[in-house]
Amino acid sequence: MILADLDRDSTRLWEENWHLLAHRSELAEPRDFVRFDVAGREVVVYNDGASVIAFDNRCPHRGARIFDGDFGRERFLCRYHHWSYSKGRVFVANKESLAHCPMDQLALNTLHLEWVGDFAFVSPSPAQSLEEQLAGLSPMVAAISHGIGGRWDFNRYLYEADWRIALENALEPYHVGPIHPETLNTLKLTPGENRYYGRNSVWSAPLGDERMARRLKSLGRLFDLPHQFEGYESLYLFPFTMVSSTYGYSQSVQNFFPATSPERAHFTSRLFTGRLASTVKPELVSSFMESSATMNRAVFEEDHDICKRVMLDTWSSNPPRFWSASEEKLLHFRESYRNATSAV
Repeated sequence: MILADLDRDSTRLWEENWHLLAHRSELAEPRDFVRFDVAGREVVVYNDGASVIAFDNRCPHRGARIFDGDFGRERFLCRYHHWSYSKGRVFVANKESLAHCPMDQLALNTLHLEWVGDFAFVSPSPAQSLEEQLAGLSPMVAAISHGIGGRWDFNRYLYEADWRIALENALEPYHVGPIHPETLNTLKLTPGENRYYGRNSVWSAPLGDERMARRLKSLGRLFDLPHQFEGYESLYLFPFTMVSSTYGYSQSVQNFFPATSPERAHFTSRLFTGRLASTVKPELVSSFMESSATMNRAVFEEDHDICKRVMLDTWSSNPPRFWSASEEKLLHFRESYRNATSAV
């Protein structure tokens, strides 16, 4: 495929689909925000004091950036001319000087936002409803979201590989042995089971290390989880998002968003704690969560290092000539990609 086609496909997939961007716990208080980089634009999910909204991170006046950080709690204030925003309204400094302008048309460039449980999904111009896109996965996604206590770790960087290559690496466990010998492979994951929901998929794999499995199962008394798989479970939400967990005690949400260059991707991962039982104090699981965060960061760096070695011109939406049985989800992704980008 030529680069222009890859760029066009990436833009279309962003524009026409719903994307999991935030958890309600990240936006619990007025002025809470989370920011994302996607294909040359910045998108912010923000608690404006009345509701949660998603918008292009620029002032409607002259396009100045509003929020600089990845996340935080800040007043929406444009530093250029001190325009602000709160509870669905844009407040204009020295408003009388703009009396000649069509002020009734003044608004942020917002995106569609819908909730599945406590997960916020965003889309610029969805081609289908969120329920249709999730294709039967909504109950599981909602249950996972209700089992989250809060964000523990936030990790973001520019991935030196195309998002398709990075995502396909995350989809298949064939590489786990050679790439993650001292990290993810210590779980000794079994072949597990793939299940498909439209263009989405779920892989559930019990742990092969029985001693570790018993140890992890014993931690269950500390948590109150509406959804739990006793092993490693990974959800792929087409087109850019993965949600993975071991025993549900934490949830890792990863976004592989396209960058302006097809040889780069905006990678974001967040680690969320599982919801604790009512009698459990957070400090009881702090060492476990810190260990999980350290493990996740090591795994992502190992993935990043190997993805840098995969040449962009080797990627195609067609099935690879040679593929392992454990790369089955990769085939499903490529078929979904072809269908999504070729549809009129």
